[in-house]
Amino acid sequence: MKRIISVLVVAVLLVMAIAPFAVSAEESPFHVTHYNDSGAEGACVIFTEAYSGGGWWIHVAFAPVEGKENTYEIVETVNGTGDGSASPLEVPEGGFVYGLNTGNNWGDLTQAAIDAGNFESQWWYGNYQQDQEYYTTNFVNEATRAMIATATTWMVGDIFVINGLDLEGLTVPTSTPDTKWYDEGYVCTATYSAATDDSQLPAESDPEAESKPADESKPADESKPADDSKPADESVPADTSAPADTSAEAPADGGNTVLWVVLGVVGAVVVVAVIVIVSKKKK
Repeated sequence: MKRIISVLVVAVLLVMAIAPFAVSAEESPFHVTHYNDSGAEGACVIFTEAYSGGGWWIHVAFAPVEGKENTYEIVETVNGTGDGSASPLEVPEGGFVYGLNTGNNWGDLTQAAIDAGNFESQWWYGNYQQDQEYYTTNFVNEATRAMIATATTWMVGDIFVINGLDLEGLTVPTSTPDTKWYDEGYVCTATYSAATDDSQLPAESDPEAESKPADESKPADESKPADDSKPADESVPADTSAPADTSAEAPADGGNTVLWVVLGVVGAVVVVAVIVIVSKKKK
């Protein structure tokens, strides 16, 4: 009897040790602030049509996975957040391009130029005169910075289940529509999770990683800097480098495989316990 109890105790301990790793991770926020707006600063934009600009953005092209609802595969990426070298990506048929940029803290840039005595020589001074409210706004926000940090960990071939997008009606997924996207109180309701089990993955995956030229026929909105991630003043650069906050969680993998391992271990322990009981009775 003592031997049986010992075996069962070991089984319980094994389950307790492995169980935390067997639970699938919860969905993570898929931060979205705009649709088809290449002039938005500090933003996470979904492009469903050809666009221009975005040199200081990170661009991620998502193609739909055939036969899988709300499931998309990354087919191309380009990251210009550190040096302004990015260019628009072609929008996959039935999919979208996810564009993100840190934006400018215009309030700090304006004050720094005033303090330095070169305010009127700034290239954006004429725009400032026409829209002072815009050019004193801080578009840098933690939600976008965290999403950029996460997006830099994604790779071509990654597949995600993304819920909450409206690729036809283009309604921004937010529960706070009256709150500016750069304000702390803005809430996005779209979510994503990694597609890792057989019920989500397609039978075969052959992503195209080759770059294709974007459709430049549609000009950017010149009323405000289309490539808003460009530093406003080289002497006082905006914060357009890769976000310092790299603690944002990367997409979590599903736990179905580990769950089967746990069940297998428990089953094996039960079999051993039965054998021990039978042996005990024969004696």
